Amino acid sequence: MNRDTSPSVPVGPALRRAWVGYQLRVDDAMKAAGFDDRQFPDGRVLRMCAESTATTISQIGRELGITRQGAGKIVASLRERRYVKLVSSATDGREKIVTLTPRAVDYLAAQRRAARTIERSLQRELGPDGLAGLHRLLEVLGGGAEVRMRDYLRNTGLRES
Repeated sequence: MNRDTSPSVPVGPALRRAWVGYQLRVDDAMKAAGFDDRQFPDGRVLRMCAESTATTISQIGRELGITRQGAGKIVASLRERRYVKLVSSATDGREKIVTLTPRAVDYLAAQRRAARTIERSLQRELGPDGLAGLHRLLEVLGGGAEVRMRDYLRNTGLRES
């Protein structure tokens, strides 16, 4: 693996490469935990459903910035892979509530474990000062704002790909 950390590598490409590396580590951990069917944006949708007991397909679409039909396709895929169940809404018979299955709960737990493992690995490799420096870099780039990816994409008119 090329570990060129010289200043000649611009920050933007280095951050993109780091993000891909992080995702590859998460992918490997998820496969090892038995979740080799991971797709975009499974984790994000499952977290939405975990945060509320009444998440609808329409709400998922709004949150992702896509149509209800697009959200419906994502939910159908999650349902086929046994991550979610659909139940009729008590207030609107046309709307379906998306609920997590035990498999989805296990998926989210595996994802959290993967993130913690990566964090511990970085702590060992970089040491406390190096990790603190990394966090400082990320804080400076973030401008101290709690901007979420979905808000950035929504405000700029871009979509996640």
